[in-house]
Amino acid sequence: MRFRVCAVRAVAIEVSLVLATAQCVRRDRPTTVAQSFAVDPQPIQVVEGSAPDGTPNFGLVAGATRLADGTVVVGDQSSSSLKFFDSQGRLVQSVGRPGSGPGEFGILRTVTQCAPDSLFASDGAHGVSVFSASGAFVRQFPLPQYAALAACSREATLAVLKIAEVEQPRAGVEVWRMRAPLVLADRRGAMTHDLGSVSLFDIHTSGNGWLPRPGGPQATFAVGHERVVVCPTDEGSVGTYSLEGKPLRPFPLDVPLRAPSQTFVERFPDRFLAGLPMALRARFRERFLQIPPAEHLPPCSKILMDPDDNVWVVLSVLGDSVTRLRIFGPDDRVLGDVTVPAELDVLEIGSDYLLGSGENAEGEPWVRVYRVRRTPKP
Repeated sequence: MRFRVCAVRAVAIEVSLVLATAQCVRRDRPTTVAQSFAVDPQPIQVVEGSAPDGTPNFGLVAGATRLADGTVVVGDQSSSSLKFFDSQGRLVQSVGRPGSGPGEFGILRTVTQCAPDSLFASDGAHGVSVFSASGAFVRQFPLPQYAALAACSREATLAVLKIAEVEQPRAGVEVWRMRAPLVLADRRGAMTHDLGSVSLFDIHTSGNGWLPRPGGPQATFAVGHERVVVCPTDEGSVGTYSLEGKPLRPFPLDVPLRAPSQTFVERFPDRFLAGLPMALRARFRERFLQIPPAEHLPPCSKILMDPDDNVWVVLSVLGDSVTRLRIFGPDDRVLGDVTVPAELDVLEIGSDYLLGSGENAEGEPWVRVYRVRRTPKP
């Protein structure tokens, strides 16, 4: 049995196992500016999945970003479109549709800003489509076969997860670490540097077929002005690379290991299988629940960078009632921890805001923006 995966919500997988070794290269980085951070507990902007009259705004969130004028753009995988919302959360326009032509999507994977107010929307089948802040289609460029846009900087340096054929696990191996190469690309999609391989999942191979083991490591990535960060590495630290593809010194998270909770185990299949037809989800969910989870969860569940190249690491996991993040400066010093009183999939960190998605008790999706306050330290 074979599967494929999208970079954010894995649905099915075939990836190549690429082993890379490298020596850490030292490089001087900017000194951290002394400051403290706080996130307001109440959102300053809320975009609901349905309008007040019950009309659907969006379904499955593939990504979201906030433009300079406060417009929130949500990538809606369920309709293969980008939805634009004003500061009051009102839908003002929708662009894109299912298809393979200019400005159309097969399966919408990610939506992010890869340059100021330029939207890059990744499609698992057709590459990347670029839109202006007004929603106008600009251009489209391909990615390598089975590749997915994993992250992008405001200077349009892309981190791309290359998805290709994988070897069958050895006979008798019950849990197999699945990996894929991570490469850098320019704004035209041309590959520029190879960063080596990163962990995708721990695949459980017993029984009929393969499925990711709940709680196994899934590396996430962020691209800043000067470097790429990857979390977690096989050592549980944050890996760092220059934009020229050179490995830099990793830095530790220093967080205690956690065992997966029962809530995490029960909700993992729904997160992983989101977007599949209900009948197929029910079938695979039962199989997921028969897989023994990992003994310990990875130390981080997501990594992001803000416009000042501070690194924000999400420490909370699926099922936590709050979202906890640890902030590191450009020189890897810890700047502090912040907590948002809601379970969020954090999608973007701006200079003065945090943007994330989630859902209410009825399963209705939403996107929220929280104010981030920075206070200089004496």
